[in-house]
Amino acid sequence: MLRIAESSYGVEELEPELDHARLILRGNLDLRDRLEAELVSLLDAPAEGVVELVSFVMHELRWPAVKAEIERRLAHPTGDVSNRRHYEAMLEAFHDSWRDRDLYRRYG
Repeated sequence: MLRIAESSYGVEELEPELDHARLILRGNLDLRDRLEAELVSLLDAPAEGVVELVSFVMHELRWPAVKAEIERRLAHPTGDVSNRRHYEAMLEAFHDSWRDRDLYRRYG
């Protein structure tokens, strides 16, 4: 999926992969702790596609542990300060009024 994100300029090509990830997360709630940890680990270096992945899946799932980690990183920034905008974008997806939701067929 990240490979597709790097070579794509829009979310149209990425959305099927994002939706597949959403279905995997929803379908494996018995592994939620592990899956949350995996999502949180992606926050360390929000490369191309990570913002879209976290935003897309968390708009529906809204897992508190992922939200809390994003908020923590915003409150106590370390490392690359350009990541702040990425964290802000991901945090917005936790709200019904997520401004990027209309970019995706599923949420538009």
